[in-house]
Amino acid sequence: MENKKTNPKKKQGKSLTKRITGWLHLWLGLVSGIIVLTVTLSGTIFVFCDEIVDFCGGSAKYVEAPANPKKMTPEELLVQFHKQVPDRKAFYFDTYKDAGRSFRIASATQPPKDKTIEKAKKKGRGPRGIFAYHYLNPYTGKVLGYTKSYEFFYVVAHIHAQLLAGKFGKTVVGIASIIFFIQLISGLMLWWPKKWNKTTRTAAFKIKSGTKWRRKNYDFHNVFGFYSLLPAVFITITGLIMAYKVLTDLTQEAFGGVADAHTIAEKYEPKFDPEKKALSFSDFVNKNFRKFPEAEQFRMSIPGNDSATVYHVAAAKFIGLKSLVNGKTMETNKYTGNEIDYPKEVQMHEVIEHMNFDLHVGYWGGMFGKIFTFIIGIICTSLPVTGFLIWWGRRNKSTKKNKEIKNVHQHRKDSHHEQQFV
Repeated sequence: MENKKTNPKKKQGKSLTKRITGWLHLWLGLVSGIIVLTVTLSGTIFVFCDEIVDFCGGSAKYVEAPANPKKMTPEELLVQFHKQVPDRKAFYFDTYKDAGRSFRIASATQPPKDKTIEKAKKKGRGPRGIFAYHYLNPYTGKVLGYTKSYEFFYVVAHIHAQLLAGKFGKTVVGIASIIFFIQLISGLMLWWPKKWNKTTRTAAFKIKSGTKWRRKNYDFHNVFGFYSLLPAVFITITGLIMAYKVLTDLTQEAFGGVADAHTIAEKYEPKFDPEKKALSFSDFVNKNFRKFPEAEQFRMSIPGNDSATVYHVAAAKFIGLKSLVNGKTMETNKYTGNEIDYPKEVQMHEVIEHMNFDLHVGYWGGMFGKIFTFIIGIICTSLPVTGFLIWWGRRNKSTKKNKEIKNVHQHRKDSHHEQQFV
């Protein structure tokens, strides 16, 4: 009986689904890589904006309180500020319960008066000026120092949201964010082993030691990409909610808010009455510090014109550029100082909006939330880079291999010709 040799089973290649997924993952990544890197890096930098702004304030944040401390009123301090820095216009101030803290003013440079600029400003397109924080001695009104870190983070935030390119930039960022979301899902599909065993588990969850940089880069992309997947998806979704009005409205409706909250709110706001006198800024400060005895900081917006009837105020343990710890923000009646009683759905709109922002930037968990979000941001920023290096390495390897095969064929051809002439 003739013995039949059994051929070993051919090694099975990737499935059609994985090949298509791999192709999409590669080319979507190459197309959107620079945008995703820019957006994730700027967002990661913004996470610790409050800590950096405070650090940049330096010693100007503090003063030596006199024996009988009596602070100047906010109105008096604002007058002193504009005398010393006449080229800037204040738009809100921060005052502190601590007698040793200075008075802080947020301001912007005023653009030169020009007919073209004035027309643009009326249409809401005028130059906004350069932002800065100035610190004043609350007892003398002297400017102690300033920091333009406010301007830096304003620019960083707008790079993150719109690449400093207005509506067009916002559209580009939105599309890149959708692509990144698809990248995360397709990355999970590519990461998922065909069979689960000890070898595949080790490769999926650990970075192999003792390997060359290309293998380490591959492991970093896959392993850390997997570990950051869920929070990265969550951050991307909250970003998309802010980027697209349709998603914003759906989120508001789903959680008890209302889409057209600002239109509804106007009906409950006081009408301008030139016969009525607005409360002083000092009255607002004192009233809110009494109302919130645990608050250490109070912030108040400075209205751009006399016809404004609503003052935006906040009282909390800490108030940053966009964060608030253990406190409350309020829209208040400028004639009475009382919080405006908006309908529940309008109030929920603000709660949902702030909560979504806090979830996006890591403010949900204090310092832990910031550190966690920062780490996820660093990993997400690295993914386009490590992914590009994987593609570039394979491309060069393939080119090198093809060149070697071509050289072998050429060598054989030359040898054949030599034998013909022997």
